[in-house]
Amino acid sequence: MKMRDIKQGLMNSLHRMREVRRPGMSLSGAQVLLGFKPGAWSDRLPGRRPLGLIFSWIFISLNLLLISSASVESLYGANKNAGTAGAQFLKIGAGPRPTALGDSFVAVSEDVNAVYFNPAGIATSSRPEFTAMHTQWIADTSYDFGAFSYPTNHGAFAISASTLKVEDLQRRGTDETRNGSFEAMDSAYALTYGHHFAPLLSLGVTGRMIRQSIDTTSANTWAADVGVMKRLRSRPVSLGLAVRHLGGSIKFRNESDPLPTTVDGGFAATFFREKLMVTADGRWFRDNDPGFGAGVEYRRSLGEKNRLALRGGYNSQATASDGAGLTMGAGLSFGRAEFSFAWVPFADLGNTYRFGLHIRF
Repeated sequence: MKMRDIKQGLMNSLHRMREVRRPGMSLSGAQVLLGFKPGAWSDRLPGRRPLGLIFSWIFISLNLLLISSASVESLYGANKNAGTAGAQFLKIGAGPRPTALGDSFVAVSEDVNAVYFNPAGIATSSRPEFTAMHTQWIADTSYDFGAFSYPTNHGAFAISASTLKVEDLQRRGTDETRNGSFEAMDSAYALTYGHHFAPLLSLGVTGRMIRQSIDTTSANTWAADVGVMKRLRSRPVSLGLAVRHLGGSIKFRNESDPLPTTVDGGFAATFFREKLMVTADGRWFRDNDPGFGAGVEYRRSLGEKNRLALRGGYNSQATASDGAGLTMGAGLSFGRAEFSFAWVPFADLGNTYRFGLHIRF
């Protein structure tokens, strides 16, 4: 696709977003079906909530810029700092649901897994939530993640932890004789706070302690995430922007490496009364080529309290796999509890599977 075609498509989308409903015009059946709320159009009339419109335009501009630049640079560019950052386990992510959606989760708010992707996402939670995930990672390693969020009248708080562990590594002497075994473990422990600073605008921040250990040697450092999320009043769309893993270097003895700082921006939209969700985002990495992701989730009721969710996505960071970046997963809800899994192939390294439990109290 030529660059002028991309620009023309973006301009057409922006022009359509600027259309204003004429007084007296009623919502169509299709608009009601897609979840557009009656009366919401009035907020787009001239003179009504100008700050909300300004925030929306800023978010749209930044997200379009990030997604488009990530897509172009991932095809034609190379990062000169590739492979220079430490604490790579911080990139693995959290939750089977986000994984199945191609890790495109920066604008999704109704899930405690937002503590990893965008701390502003927990501000919209109305109930305490708990999630736990186990991943059988590559090369006989295991990765685990857990989080708990609790909303209050003064914002929402959350704690989370993640660990990547390798056991039974052989220790050998200078003559290559085996001398027992040891383990290596990377871990991160975080505290998150999210708050509504306007009816449709949320901000969040995370403080995280990072520790890496190999046998008897260890290294520690601190990091922070900041995020913002904006929901559109006239559309079932949310926009998210987050900067993750801000902090100092992590130092082993006399060598130190910077953290894998990531800028992530994208959107999430729901259709057909929230039965269908579409997500997309663009990512800039300190130590790798830019990337992007997208996902689709379809939910169907199975009785009064049970639901089935089918998920599929694409993650440009996994294009070296046999699946060419494709991700898949599903979830089954029983009341307020959901069991879910995700599958991501890694070519010769094998398949990875994530299993998780999510409870809304």
